Amino acid sequence: MQSVNSFFTNAQQQISSLYGFQDALLYQPNEPDTARTIVQTPDVFHMPYETITIETPDNEKLHGYLIKQINRTNERETLVFFHGNAGNIGHRLQNANLLYRTCSINILLFDYRGYGKSTGAPSETGLYTDALAVYNYVRKRNDLNQQKIFLFGRSLGGAIALHLASHLAQMNATPPLYGIVIENTFTSIPDMAKRLFQVTVLDYVPNWCYKNVYPSLGKIRHIKAPILFLSGGQDELVPPQMMEKLHEECKSSKKQMVIFPDGQHNTTWLSHDYTNQIRKFLAECSTLIETTSSASSASCSS
Repeated sequence: MQSVNSFFTNAQQQISSLYGFQDALLYQPNEPDTARTIVQTPDVFHMPYETITIETPDNEKLHGYLIKQINRTNERETLVFFHGNAGNIGHRLQNANLLYRTCSINILLFDYRGYGKSTGAPSETGLYTDALAVYNYVRKRNDLNQQKIFLFGRSLGGAIALHLASHLAQMNATPPLYGIVIENTFTSIPDMAKRLFQVTVLDYVPNWCYKNVYPSLGKIRHIKAPILFLSGGQDELVPPQMMEKLHEECKSSKKQMVIFPDGQHNTTWLSHDYTNQIRKFLAECSTLIETTSSASSASCSS
């Protein structure tokens, strides 16, 4: 009996520790130490931009940059960038510059609550609120092509982008998303906890014991928009099998998985052919919209 009691006591302690430290493990806005005070601007890569502030329904203020193409801005696609769990948008500028130059797109970068110069503290529901607030902001911009808004999410950002896309799909939001790109994203936080900690008791812990869940596997089933999965074959943090599972569960008729054999969790975007795959995906999204529009026009005229 004592050994049984000891087992349950240890299990309770492990679960309590997991719950209490979850935010500190998942959200790392202070990595590196200067991440809350120094946020580089797109000036460092000579990209034209606006500094924007987006207010959320719960009165947090999100800091961001809208980087726009100089010519034919309204004809370009606009990428809404959901970054990973550490640092700030300044740390993504090299990546943004690569996409800006090679894909000729507009890019909106923003920091979640509690990151960079944004107010508040991060939480799962809070970051979902931020995502919708940013989406609504983009939809009010008359200088952006509303038919060509797409989401990009890396790691934690992928989970947030998938939540937003799932929400919009269930609301039948119009115009629909142009497309979604996710990179090295996990199926859920409970799945990641089992992977990282390899503690037997976690196999028996229900999701409600987790402060953060991010159940992407369930949400991706609602998404019908075109979606591109970019997976680093050498990802040392998120097992590539999780990306494969997300791809498998996705019900979109236009989905594609691209694996970069040497890509690691934070360096997949440096892989050969990375931006070319995104360019190809955007071209396919454009063709899909044109085909849909033509079919709709033919139906209306018949």
